[in-house]
Amino acid sequence: MLSNYLTIAVRSLLKKKLYSFINIFGLALGVAICLVILRYVDFELSYDTHNEKANQIFRTNTANYRSGELRNKSILSGYAQGPAMLQEVPEIKSYIRTHPMYGGAVLTYQRPNGEPVAFSEDKIQWVDSTFFDVFTYKPIEGNLKNALQKPNSIVLTKKAAERYFQKGDDPLGKLIQISGGWHDGPYEVTAVIENAPENSHFVFDFILPIHNLLTSEQYKQDDGWGWNNFVTYVELHPNASRISAEGKLPALVDKYRGEHLAKSNSGVVITLQPVLDIHLTTGLEHESTPTISPYTIYFFVLIAVFILAIAWINYINLSTARAMERAREVGIKKAVGAMKSQLISQFVFESVLVNLIGVVVAVLIAIGLLPVLGQIVGKTLVFNFADVRFWTILMGLFLIGSLISGAYPAFLLSSFKTTEILKGKGEKVVKGFSMRKALVVFQFAASLILIAGTFAIYRQMIFMRNQDKGFSMERMLVINGPRVIERQNSRDRLISMKNELKKIPGVLAVATSAAIPGGGYNWGTGIRKDGTAAEANKSGSIVWVDPDFIKTYDMEMISGRVFNPEIKSDMESVIVNESAIETFGLGNTETALNERLILGGGDTVAIVGVLKNYNWSSLKQGHTPMLFKADTISARNYSILLKGGNISEMISQIETLYKEVFPGNPFDYYFLEDYFNNQYQADQQFAKIFGAFAILAIFIACMGLWGLASFTTSQKLREIGIRKVLGASAQSITTLLSWQFLKLVLISGIIALPLTYYGINSWLGNFANRIGMTWDLFVVPVVILALLALCTVSIQILRGAHINPARILRSE
Repeated sequence: MLSNYLTIAVRSLLKKKLYSFINIFGLALGVAICLVILRYVDFELSYDTHNEKANQIFRTNTANYRSGELRNKSILSGYAQGPAMLQEVPEIKSYIRTHPMYGGAVLTYQRPNGEPVAFSEDKIQWVDSTFFDVFTYKPIEGNLKNALQKPNSIVLTKKAAERYFQKGDDPLGKLIQISGGWHDGPYEVTAVIENAPENSHFVFDFILPIHNLLTSEQYKQDDGWGWNNFVTYVELHPNASRISAEGKLPALVDKYRGEHLAKSNSGVVITLQPVLDIHLTTGLEHESTPTISPYTIYFFVLIAVFILAIAWINYINLSTARAMERAREVGIKKAVGAMKSQLISQFVFESVLVNLIGVVVAVLIAIGLLPVLGQIVGKTLVFNFADVRFWTILMGLFLIGSLISGAYPAFLLSSFKTTEILKGKGEKVVKGFSMRKALVVFQFAASLILIAGTFAIYRQMIFMRNQDKGFSMERMLVINGPRVIERQNSRDRLISMKNELKKIPGVLAVATSAAIPGGGYNWGTGIRKDGTAAEANKSGSIVWVDPDFIKTYDMEMISGRVFNPEIKSDMESVIVNESAIETFGLGNTETALNERLILGGGDTVAIVGVLKNYNWSSLKQGHTPMLFKADTISARNYSILLKGGNISEMISQIETLYKEVFPGNPFDYYFLEDYFNNQYQADQQFAKIFGAFAILAIFIACMGLWGLASFTTSQKLREIGIRKVLGASAQSITTLLSWQFLKLVLISGIIALPLTYYGINSWLGNFANRIGMTWDLFVVPVVILALLALCTVSIQILRGAHINPARILRSE
């Protein structure tokens, strides 16, 4: 029996090669995209699972309140928090403090042949010596149990070691010089480990013991609760309760910080976040790596379901559309005694065969598509064919697909009445059939949602790129300042470098600063207006800039003036933005010039100017209160405004000058526009992924629509022939038949647009600066879908409309 079913199924596939191709390739592409999306989702859900103690590791997060109002949620804490938690909370087994080397450093290694190798490195972390007891990393060389016992130890990842040591060299025991960091000096390589997994929230190339950092003056003068620059992790005892541990934290806060918090009318709530949840939590400040919203994960799963549904609907539609062709076959079989169950089995078997071929082709397509997706997201994505879950999902898709796409056509075809079919009245059996139209409407609705979503996402990306940020980024070259520099006359050399840069042809202006737009700030602290109580402190950000910074960046002064290096008091003054005036209650742009501010460290500064609001950080955030504090020169960044022309030649001259003035320093440069737009990398990746999958989904839908239009046209050839004999033109026939499909587009629009409005509005809610919910966001996708549908079906309908009616009617 199975052999008979196979023979009939193969003959049926070969008889209608076009429809067979559409069914098989459509199913294959749908399953392939589903596999690719699920692999990406699995990767995003697998963050930090490489840690053997992952279920016992928690990060401490802090919610800060002022006067009962939530100010921010941050991952940062003081260095005393970990030891205090170990002492006060019995559930905690150990703690780990980490501290990034903010601003990075220059690392230099002298190779045996005397060749110095130097790189600017920014993935450097200070950690407690027990770091490798809690977190899991694979050693290549050295013993991780004692790798961080000595204060001047350093552990490198494999890729970092390859930058400094040549093949065959033994890194252990070698000295690497750190310059321009938080604690300079030679560090001995004690271990080399495998690169940190890509699905880890904790990214580094170099690990240093925290001992030297804690002996620096900044932290020696602190009680451990003032400088919140650390990230604290705790390991709970096996079977210990997180809820129980968190319940003891309010008492800990009250014991160690209660008096200070009461004076400032502040509050702090410490929570424990499972390390496995970190990547899937958004909205926390100072995250070192991008996180992703769980809703984004759900959204991609929904896209996978849509695409699969569209592919399965193609099969159902074409199978039911071909019902008339198979009706005679069913009638004859029933007449000779075939039972309904046998007919159902035959048609289900055909569906199983099509899905089996589709699944095999899908795996091949998915293997080709996955690296493309990996390139978009910047990750190495591969299928693990040894993973049982992969085969379980594949088998599940095959079985569900066979059942869904084969069951309804099988029952429909097997239900035809023998007498009606053999009398030639089979048309009545499927006349007025509406399920196929409902499925097409679903396809159109899903396609419309994807088109509208893609359109809105790209509109928002373009909006953020073109929005006036309040300063000029065009042709702004930024070079990192020197880290390897002798303290003697260092300021003079920095100033000399700036003056020499101005002399290079094509350089219009030069400024130095301790931070640049898109690169964070130098000091985040509590700030209040002079004369107000300490509890009036509100968060603000401070950046040190030289007197030429505002002019170089073409920032708009509303009142006051820029810094004047000739006026000594200006070096103790600040320039604020409009947001700072409102936040700190400074009145208006003119009265603010008569006010003074008290900074978190206790310093009092005068306001000499007010700037129009600018977007120092991503446009996803609103305007925040910022202060520019005067500095005569900064060693951190040189911002160089270039004239048009031969940019490469200018950069070459700048590099030559840089190496002459600051020998031993790597020359690192970038254009500010590229650097600033990196903040939108996650959103741009989302847009690319969403757009790519949307295009593929629409392509699958159009394939099915093309096949359906072809079959519909072939079934209406007699009607077309009669209409042409009676004088109808090819254009009128095309319009008449196309309208049947366009009506479905309009119905799908009525269904999909409310859902689209909700989805787009929810997504745009993540942006402080956003496009409006304008009419074109909804009309344009409908027009695009209508045009795609019209082009798809018109090709087939026009072909039928131009056939000679004599040929059609003669064959009838």
